[in-house]
Amino acid sequence: MKHIRLFIVAGLLLAWLAPMVWAASAESPIHMNNRIRLGYDDNVYQVDDNSATGLDKKDSFRVIEEIEMLVNLNMERTYLGLRYRPSVIWYSDRDEDDTDFLNDLDLNFTHNFSPVLSLSLSDTLRASQLPELQDENYIVREKDDNYYNSALATLSYNLRPETRLDLSGRYITLIYNSDSPAKDNGDYYSVVGGLTLRQQMASRTTLMGDLRYQTLTYNEADEANNRDATTMFAGLGAEQTFSPQLLGSLRAGVESRSYDDEAFDDNTQPYGELSMTFLPSPATRITGAASYSIYESDVDRYLSQNRTYLSLSLAHDITAKLNFYISGAYSLNAYEADYALDETLTDADENAYLVSMRLAYRVNRINWIEAGWQYVMLDSEVLNRESYERNRFDIGWKIQLF
Repeated sequence: MKHIRLFIVAGLLLAWLAPMVWAASAESPIHMNNRIRLGYDDNVYQVDDNSATGLDKKDSFRVIEEIEMLVNLNMERTYLGLRYRPSVIWYSDRDEDDTDFLNDLDLNFTHNFSPVLSLSLSDTLRASQLPELQDENYIVREKDDNYYNSALATLSYNLRPETRLDLSGRYITLIYNSDSPAKDNGDYYSVVGGLTLRQQMASRTTLMGDLRYQTLTYNEADEANNRDATTMFAGLGAEQTFSPQLLGSLRAGVESRSYDDEAFDDNTQPYGELSMTFLPSPATRITGAASYSIYESDVDRYLSQNRTYLSLSLAHDITAKLNFYISGAYSLNAYEADYALDETLTDADENAYLVSMRLAYRVNRINWIEAGWQYVMLDSEVLNRESYERNRFDIGWKIQLF
């Protein structure tokens, strides 16, 4: 408890000092924000009313202290963007472990060697405690502390003014803590290599051809649990600017996953991604996305899952000082008995829902008051998987320190 108080006091001291340095640092490429929120969580253990875990459904008040550091360097040939957000969450009524420490890091780097050759690097790091329905990739994971990192490098070469070739490589790791029961069969790393040829057909249309190869390696306890695999993907895509207010992109193709365990046939599925952005006014932004693909399984007795994902979000500036944001996501994770290591397992689906809403009022140039709500539901048919619903409410204060 003592270190939590120190963390909160440090944040408040920084907030008190912020007005003194704000004027001198307004043009700085480095900015820092502090957010402190008070909230309520109606299901801290992520369990059902009739839980088989032995834990009863329990609610709790919570305090969230979060510092956000932003770096935005835009030079003649180089760009660097960095966002680092450490946070601590304290629960008033969660037994055994009342504190979570989280770390989020996002890095983007681009360098233009010449008018025809450029390099881009990006990295996403998430260090989670008691993770659940995750952001971005929306992965449902075991309830154990883990580290997830995805690093992507892309080298782009303009063959002609309207033709570009992208060579990319990606390295993904998921590592559970050493005392986690998911450690033996949950850890994995994945290496992905890809090639994309982009052809601009007109001022508003770009066509693409994609090839990708992926290897997936798990930290298996023994050969009987071998879930290692390789995947090949080939497809076509298009990006279209329908109007200044409407943009869209589509990718579609076929992917085939081959498993190291020769007892299982290859899994061949269609692949597709669709995204749309609609800007009906300067104050409003609507985005939607949908995808279907073969995906890594977080259930250690299945080799993979077929994943359908849908999302929709709306951001709207009600006034110059008041803005509103709402988003929703749905995923269907389908596990097939044909790709289960245990013959007693059957086909099983998981339906996951996430809705979040936030209202922010800008008091002045450096202060905001925020209120938010998040709803999560997991409806699972997977054996020994806990279905649950969870609501979280919070209200807080955000200040730009410099």
